[in-house]
Amino acid sequence: MINLMIDDVTDKELKTLLGDYIQVCDSLKKSHFKNDTLKTYISDYLTLTKQSYNISKNKGFNSPEFKKDFEKYKVFSDKYMGYLYSAFATNNFISMNEETYWKTIDKKNYIKSTEYETYKKLKITNLKETLVLLEKISKQTTDFQEYSIYQIELADQYVKHAESLDENSIDKAIEIYKSIIDKRKYSIYLFEAWLKWRIVTQQFVYGISKTSDIPNHTYDKVREQAALIVLDYVNTHSNDEMAINEFLLLATHDIVKRFGEYPYGNQNTVEYHQTFDEEK
Repeated sequence: MINLMIDDVTDKELKTLLGDYIQVCDSLKKSHFKNDTLKTYISDYLTLTKQSYNISKNKGFNSPEFKKDFEKYKVFSDKYMGYLYSAFATNNFISMNEETYWKTIDKKNYIKSTEYETYKKLKITNLKETLVLLEKISKQTTDFQEYSIYQIELADQYVKHAESLDENSIDKAIEIYKSIIDKRKYSIYLFEAWLKWRIVTQQFVYGISKTSDIPNHTYDKVREQAALIVLDYVNTHSNDEMAINEFLLLATHDIVKRFGEYPYGNQNTVEYHQTFDEEK
């Protein structure tokens, strides 16, 4: 995947970095796959990725050659991802339909606190007092799934109202999302916690520019941490389709891309607004 960290590096350092990535492509090409179609797609994908790295190394990211080549790369990338989503679609692994999924993941199913309705009314008029109440509600439950709902809601409020709260609101939100995963307990909301942690971290810590640092390696380490929690649960609950779906969401969600349909910065901004603007 063409996705580089190019903030604060010299041309020499960038060329060295690109050279390292080209070597990674060569190394990955030696991997063996039993599925011949998948093998062909991966081989062609790595060839185009390596080609783009070479052009950017020799001509630069702003060169006409790179822009022309990247369009070719993007067309094939979309085709490749389409194949992956089709060949390894969720319905190949579980029989649960979309309606059942949305009914099951509805947070109303798991909210038991009688004070939550008070919270919903209070957050319209007194946000700071609301957050204190929500923290209190979180501490009262012994059910981790319910706890994760309250904690995600708490972090969401810190993000959505960061400008009217204290200057540490974003840091608090990031810490809360991550802490849910660090508990090492299963919840059907682990994917949501991980995704929001990544989105908010990129948006406010690393930045929205095409030249911002995008530490996908760090994001993927936490993704793996969450995925292993889910797998441990699946090992003892092999028929739990929500858990299997949770693992597939974590395993297949795309990395943060530097280039894409959004022309004014990296693609995290799109996901940020899709996630937080559409929530009530």
